[in-house]
Amino acid sequence: MTGLSSWISHALDRQLEHVSRGDLRERALATSETYRAGGSSRIVASELDALAYAVVRMPATYAAVRAALAQTAALIPDFKPRSLLDVGAGPGTASWAGLDAWPSLKRAALIDGNPHLLALARKLHASAPQIDLSVVPGDAAGALDDDLAADVVMASYALTEIEPAVAKRVLAKLWALAGRLLVIVEPGTTDGFRRILACRDFLLAQGAAIVAPCSHEGVCPLAEDARWCHFGARLPRSRDHLAAKGASVPYEDEKFIYLAAGRGFGAVARGSRILATPKVSKASVALTLCAPETAERRIVDRRQKEAYKAAKRCDWGDALPS
Repeated sequence: MTGLSSWISHALDRQLEHVSRGDLRERALATSETYRAGGSSRIVASELDALAYAVVRMPATYAAVRAALAQTAALIPDFKPRSLLDVGAGPGTASWAGLDAWPSLKRAALIDGNPHLLALARKLHASAPQIDLSVVPGDAAGALDDDLAADVVMASYALTEIEPAVAKRVLAKLWALAGRLLVIVEPGTTDGFRRILACRDFLLAQGAAIVAPCSHEGVCPLAEDARWCHFGARLPRSRDHLAAKGASVPYEDEKFIYLAAGRGFGAVARGSRILATPKVSKASVALTLCAPETAERRIVDRRQKEAYKAAKRCDWGDALPS
């Protein structure tokens, strides 16, 4: 399971010390209902709303981004970025996940159109490991500027809130600002997958190299399939999270899809990405793998002792060496 870093949890707890849990739960339920219905962060209209968002949505978004970055960083282990641009940053969720993935980061810039979420990001930053933070109010279409270029540019759960008519222009700017790596994370829905496919096609046409999660740079075999590529991250629920959502299960599963595209990394040994939870039996492990022409089904027989042991340790989203 992937929970919030301890410093974020402690910082958030301090912000919640004098907040009515009844009021928090009311706003948290409204926030959850809005996001389930495909709504945007515009529902966050007060400091209380921002805290409610942080309780019910930030942990899941953090877990998804952190999982995407872990899978990406494993393929480019020598990459030590020093700067990050977080577009559609909210309370800085992707930046905090980035800082956990890359302790080399020294500065981050956050762009968001919601002043209440940015205010919470500033408060959380006061407890963050040492990193210079700048905050840029405004939406992605209008706030992106050349002086915001960074080693890593991230757009986490942000493209869904951008009008399709301007999305390609925003994507082009994001790629131009990415010194080495652009990471896009979207909800693990069919719509999220379609947005990622469109980004993939555009970035490949611009000369970008796909780092993750794809095992190749050819046409995605799932583009015309009834299935869609996505991954899952399990996160523990805090006491406030449980209360705010009226939940009893102590964990939550967040489905997500992502794309990491870069420049200057040379040949990346992507391996074969596992596209579904492995099916383990006493006789074999059945794996569904990303492959150029179709999703490949591979059976690892128990008689292949070392391969079988290795396959049993694999999980959805891992990459098998080629």
